[in-house]
Amino acid sequence: MNRFAAALGNHPRRLAMAAVLFMAAVGWLWLIASVVDVGLAEALMPAMEDYLSAGGLALGLAMWVAMVFAMMLPTAAPTFRAYADTVGAGTMAVIAGYTAIWLAASLVAMAIQTGLIHVGALAPHMAPAGVALSASILIAAGIYQFTPLKWACLFRCRNPRVSDVEVGAGAAFRIGVEEGFACLGCCWAMMAVMFATGLMNLAAMAILGALMGVEKLISGVWLTYFLGVLFILAGVILASGLVIG
Repeated sequence: MNRFAAALGNHPRRLAMAAVLFMAAVGWLWLIASVVDVGLAEALMPAMEDYLSAGGLALGLAMWVAMVFAMMLPTAAPTFRAYADTVGAGTMAVIAGYTAIWLAASLVAMAIQTGLIHVGALAPHMAPAGVALSASILIAAGIYQFTPLKWACLFRCRNPRVSDVEVGAGAAFRIGVEEGFACLGCCWAMMAVMFATGLMNLAAMAILGALMGVEKLISGVWLTYFLGVLFILAGVILASGLVIG
């Protein structure tokens, strides 16, 4: 074990990728277990129903943290690899800064989730209570894909400022925070689509996570535009069904 740890420590890229893989695995295992394991699901449902209790709030936060680990950390793996060549083992501080931003976003998402449940727009088991919420979120997410803020944040995600990193864990943490903010600005709308699909929809998590990762890897904005059009069309179709019905 010590030799394994030493080997990782001597190879910052491997250490960073091992950390991302470990946290992503923890996130996916928690999410899958909460859906597939009947015993765990039955144990969690009372807390879901009583969403303002300590158990319900803790469950909501745990779910969002797991989603961050499962969906967002893997999308930033190329960024962490780029910094590993410059800051070495300090890449762990970059990962910590990045994760801190998304954990803060998880608190906001949990508050939004609680509010939506309170007004009846979201069922306690975290599925949309009607198509109005889903349609609104999809249209808003689609429009955001065409905004300058989306493009600026996506550009930053694709082009880490490796040359700007100073020596020291504190500087590495700060650059991680900057990368976290850029990723949040790039991906928050697509994460919000989870409210439209159902927060425990594993297929949607996997698809959206993959799309966010691919969007950061490729050049140009064709995929960004395509997803924007797709979200808007899906929202309009849902909304038209609501109106016609």
